[in-house]
Amino acid sequence: MEIPKDVWQAIQDGDWYLGNASELQVLRLHASQLCWFINQPNHNEQARKEALQQLLPNVVNVEIGGHFACDFGINIFCNGPLLVKHNVVILDHNKVNLGSHVVIEEGVVIATVTHPLEEQKRKAGWQQAHAIHIGNHVTLGAHCSVLPGASIPDNTTVPAGTVVTKSMYAL
Repeated sequence: MEIPKDVWQAIQDGDWYLGNASELQVLRLHASQLCWFINQPNHNEQARKEALQQLLPNVVNVEIGGHFACDFGINIFCNGPLLVKHNVVILDHNKVNLGSHVVIEEGVVIATVTHPLEEQKRKAGWQQAHAIHIGNHVTLGAHCSVLPGASIPDNTTVPAGTVVTKSMYAL
């Protein structure tokens, strides 16, 4: 199922959209099922590789540890090599552009999506998403968070536990 053009355009433009739209729920469920499969131990490596290709069609040369999760997968881009360690979450409502030779250590969260401060809008399911850019030869230290709209330049090591906001590590 494809995302309707108006919802997709709102997401890519950084406009507010309803995150609980049925089309988005279907895509998230599909990605969740693929994540579940790739996180299972002791299964056919070729089947896991095929599931990874289906989940991350815009990523090449990737090695992913256990307990990986993402919202859609289709918004993650990388020409590799990419090393993703255990317990990594990527909330890819908008694009997550990863350079080559990126290492994502354990427990990292990369989130393009944010929610309104107003309680009623939040309860209604409104969301906003901003693309994230991570350059070449970047290491994201264990348990760091990269927030919507953040950019991390080439040859950067983000210390463990750091919260990277839009204003930090500007290009």
